[in-house]
Amino acid sequence: MSDFWVLAKKEIMNLIRDKKLLFGLIIVPLVLYPALGKMMQVGIEQAQKETHVAIANFDDGKYGELLIRALNVTPNVTVTVISASSPEEALEKASAMEQNVLVVIPHNFSTAIENNQKAEVEIYGIFNTIGTGIRESVSEARIKVVLDVLSEELAKIKIKNAGFENPDAVLKPIEAVSRSVIRGRVVDVSPSLVSSVLASQSTSLPLIVFLMVTITAQMSAGAVAAEKENKTLETLLTLPVKRTTIVASKITGTAVMGLIAALAYMVGLRSYLGTFQTETGISLSDLGLGVTPEGMLLFALVVFLTIVFALSLAMLLAVYAEDVQSANTVVSSVILPLAFPAFLLMFVDLSQLPVFARYGLLAIPFTHPIAAYRYAITGEYAPMLFSVAYLAVVALITLYLTARVFSSEKVLTAKISWGKKRR
Repeated sequence: MSDFWVLAKKEIMNLIRDKKLLFGLIIVPLVLYPALGKMMQVGIEQAQKETHVAIANFDDGKYGELLIRALNVTPNVTVTVISASSPEEALEKASAMEQNVLVVIPHNFSTAIENNQKAEVEIYGIFNTIGTGIRESVSEARIKVVLDVLSEELAKIKIKNAGFENPDAVLKPIEAVSRSVIRGRVVDVSPSLVSSVLASQSTSLPLIVFLMVTITAQMSAGAVAAEKENKTLETLLTLPVKRTTIVASKITGTAVMGLIAALAYMVGLRSYLGTFQTETGISLSDLGLGVTPEGMLLFALVVFLTIVFALSLAMLLAVYAEDVQSANTVVSSVILPLAFPAFLLMFVDLSQLPVFARYGLLAIPFTHPIAAYRYAITGEYAPMLFSVAYLAVVALITLYLTARVFSSEKVLTAKISWGKKRR
């Protein structure tokens, strides 16, 4: 076995032996994020199961009873009619019965409708406990949907009685039909739905890139700083092995763990963020979009080169740290400001930015995975090839500088005190 693989295996085993690191990199994202998402999903499902509605009907006409019957036939709604002499008494009884919502139908409800006046219904959300408020919000929304449907049907009856044959044309004289044009192809999907589908595909990507970069960078920096702190770096450098081999083996070993951590965070975060994503029933293929094997290969290459750049930069910075703590500090001070602009791509389109801003963002290596994923979806491979070439050049330059530093005595003598007083 060559020296490179021996040192790379040693680096991987050192990282695996650190149980705290292993727990934070793999167990937490694979267990904690899905568990949080599942708990929130359970809470939302429980809130949507059944709405308990208490109704106090003070109306003597027919429309108050019509509203009660409409709520009675609504799915997941249980109606309890309360006898009370006033809305205040009805509220007391509904609270004592632990109802979610109280609907008060006023005495002039039917009269207002019959006289072509606006009839009001009072809805009280009853917070028996101070929680998230999801159940009360869902209950209110369900009642308003019933009221909207009932209002529309009553309006249609009135319009028809007035002599109009088509009540819908009077209620909604203008109707918009939305379509989208994607890569020259017209699809019968509104732009808002297309935007929702694209957002669901790319919302979590900046977070994943951000975590992937920071985790792998701190792992790489920690590996070098630990060698310096434990005084084992001097021994390692005295071995009859090229220092470039040492650098390459450390980067390879850390890259393996970094890729595993990135995969774990990707799975965990997608499970967590999937809790908040609205089901549209439309896939990328329905829009004429999708990632081909060629696009996936180019995207994987972009991600790999980004990780290599982050690892080599972190190793270069760690040379100037005295211990693991200061290594994390110096890496965070440089990596985080570089990775943070990637979040801008959650809200902006590169092609719509001014030239200066566009190339300013593309000059930052950590923005390329996000841009490359969007190009992979649309099948635009030329910008992805540019990203591969640019990242390869940047990664090679950073690797060269790191190897030069490791080949000199700076690897042992370079230090940043971070304000510490030397004795």
